[in-house]
Amino acid sequence: MLLVVSSPEQLENEPAIINQLCAAGLPLFHLRKPRMGEEKFRSLLEGISEEHRSKLVLHQHHQMAKEFGINRIHFKEADRKKLTASDLQRMKNTEMVYTTSVHSPKTFLSLDQVFRYAFYGPVFESISKPGYKPEKEAPHDFGKNRSTRLIGIGGITPDNATSVMESGFDGVALCGTIWQSRNKVDAFKKTLRNLSIST
Repeated sequence: MLLVVSSPEQLENEPAIINQLCAAGLPLFHLRKPRMGEEKFRSLLEGISEEHRSKLVLHQHHQMAKEFGINRIHFKEADRKKLTASDLQRMKNTEMVYTTSVHSPKTFLSLDQVFRYAFYGPVFESISKPGYKPEKEAPHDFGKNRSTRLIGIGGITPDNATSVMESGFDGVALCGTIWQSRNKVDAFKKTLRNLSIST
């Protein structure tokens, strides 16, 4: 499972790049824009081809999901902690797919099964956040029979993605390695190719 997380900043020609990544075989694209207001976020969504919107996972402005035919929503850890038992029950009775982020095995193991997968990282020192270094936990600390899949994030490149999967993660997410590459689609394709060769 190979995912891409957007740059937190607004980029030039961003909708076109997202369309190219999706057309190149990207299964899921996490749209994370923590400082982007509703108007700019809406404009970004409008620039993404309708055929690719089902691959989008919204980190903000969740209320726009239905309008744009998006059925995937991500909760950052702080927002997930605000969910009540009735919120979780309501979420289970919808067609939406929910994902989240965790920062420890203990938190991961206590997650409600409504969450399809969870990001954990940084696996390596982060590319997009210099100085953000990995903890010592290994995938086996998160349990073997996982109902929620464990996705490694942070410092993942085309050259080390395979080792992340081999260490026990269920998938990897690319961020800095894409957005700091000259050719973003090539960086994605190289990672995909390396993962395909190893499986």
